[in-house]
Amino acid sequence: MATATEMQRALEFFQAAADALPYRMFWKDRALRYAGCNAAFAADAGLASPDELIGRDDFDMPWPRAQSEGFRAHDREVLDSGVAKLGILETLRVDGVDHWVETHKAPLRDASGAVIGLVGWFHDVTDRKLAEQAAAQAHLDALQELATPLLPVADGVVVMPLIGMIDARRGTHATHILLTGVAEHRAHTAILDVTGVRRIDTPVLEGIGRAARGVRLLGAEAVLTGVNPAVAQAIVTLGVDLRDIVALADLKAGVAYALRSRRT
Repeated sequence: MATATEMQRALEFFQAAADALPYRMFWKDRALRYAGCNAAFAADAGLASPDELIGRDDFDMPWPRAQSEGFRAHDREVLDSGVAKLGILETLRVDGVDHWVETHKAPLRDASGAVIGLVGWFHDVTDRKLAEQAAAQAHLDALQELATPLLPVADGVVVMPLIGMIDARRGTHATHILLTGVAEHRAHTAILDVTGVRRIDTPVLEGIGRAARGVRLLGAEAVLTGVNPAVAQAIVTLGVDLRDIVALADLKAGVAYALRSRRT
């Protein structure tokens, strides 16, 4: 049987090993009170040493209650199931700043196999998460560029075919591309073709109206094409003012109008 001195040395050795890990590490008993942690975790919690953590629970810690409740839910799942829960992606507020962390939790068992607590460790993945978000945004921007192309079809005539669903974000993006293209191509006519738009509602029509006003401010004329009976009925029913926009049945008619108006 180990002596008290040997047990103390074993505990010190374990603590040194935990402190050397490149993770924040902690362990809890079945009551979900902290039984210990490594130095990095203690520092994040604003504690002078890991010893100060012993006996506390998450609701004693300097983070929001909702965050503590989330930690407690994962802990309970591990204790009740006896199965490790790995790769938990969550946010952790430290000194008023949110960090993305990847957390792993596993049950601790005694010699008989009974679950007596859990051990957890996590590391900061904020840089990785921000890089992923930036890449996703770049991909979305690229898709939006493809979804809202601006096509110069004749000297001074540009066409923007709108396809699919038009939400506020995509509408703003499309307007930016349209106005930039009118200026770059020195267009006298900008055609907005809504043949492929799935739904014409008030936000879509108001967005078209704003785009048309921007085109006029650049000295060009806005033409709306793809106005089938359903679109015409939507314009009337929704009561959106599009009286300053030339509306035509299809893109062919729009291009012909643009070329004819240029000659005159």
